[in-house]
Amino acid sequence: MVDLFPDDDHEDNRNSKSMSPTPPSQFAQQVNAGYEIPARLRTLHNLVIQYASQGRYEVAVPLCKQALEDLEKTSGHDHPDVATMLNILALVYRDQNKYKEAANLLNDALSIREKTLGENHPAVAATLNNLAVLYGKRGKYREAEPLCKRALCIREAVLGRDHPDVAKQLNNLALLCQNQNKYEEVEQYYQRALEIYENKLGPDDPNVAKTKNNLASCYLKQGKYKDAETLYKQVLTRAHEREFGTIDGDNKPIWQVAEEREENKHLQKENTPYGEYGGWHKAAKVDSPTVTTTLKNLGALYRRQGKYEAAETLEDCALRSRKEGTSPASEPRMNLKSKLFNALGINTGGSTPHQ
Repeated sequence: MVDLFPDDDHEDNRNSKSMSPTPPSQFAQQVNAGYEIPARLRTLHNLVIQYASQGRYEVAVPLCKQALEDLEKTSGHDHPDVATMLNILALVYRDQNKYKEAANLLNDALSIREKTLGENHPAVAATLNNLAVLYGKRGKYREAEPLCKRALCIREAVLGRDHPDVAKQLNNLALLCQNQNKYEEVEQYYQRALEIYENKLGPDDPNVAKTKNNLASCYLKQGKYKDAETLYKQVLTRAHEREFGTIDGDNKPIWQVAEEREENKHLQKENTPYGEYGGWHKAAKVDSPTVTTTLKNLGALYRRQGKYEAAETLEDCALRSRKEGTSPASEPRMNLKSKLFNALGINTGGSTPHQ
């Protein structure tokens, strides 16, 4: 099962019920499509983020509520700044699993933004997406799907059909459809997202590997094991080429080594060490969580096919990557402040890395 662009490691294949907001890319800033956070909310916003990241919701929530009260007194309820604050509080509630409260706030924010900014503003798309995420977390996929589709239409109109933010929305829509077993639509959405990422961001962008993993999970659900296997191998091969150069007889990707060990297992007296391949993942620093997930996914597929030696080779490599290469302290992660900016569709004026 696949998460839709989760807040941390979206390629994790454990829980299909959660989705997360879509972060904006540098292109949105270039066309001034983001909603810039008001100066009077920045300091408060930073405080809320700080407290929420520490789990101090008993401080973060009253701060948000006080800010809402002050904003409504000075600007009136139907003001874009009020909508921004409603979004912030809704996301704090969402992190506490208070989904009903969060949904009420997001619907209120959506109404305000539609009135004040227009129905086709990027901030409206961001709120629609946040609502779709929330409904997805509650398993309300049918209710979430039209919200996600409307957000997609807005992003396409404002940013263009081949914009990376459109690809992220396509991923969320694909996952909603996947949870409803609409596999034909799922494949179309993922393939289109994949084409956008590869054309606009290049084959080494982390989103390419993540989307291939998501598409592979869709293939697995349909019993298309060979198609899924091909995608997993593409991810691992590209990661290997990026770190170790062109593939040849002496420079093989880990999946090829695993299959050779499977073929030669009867000739081995013991489990022959595979040398440098035990630690090859260390060099894949940019998207190592995705690579680790791919190792585990392909290993599980090998095991399902009865290729136990090959499966153990990949699983051992994935285990080493968790212990040695992708510890929480060393792995780059999107901080909570960036997550909230992204979830709100806010342009803070600085450059936001494309996640």
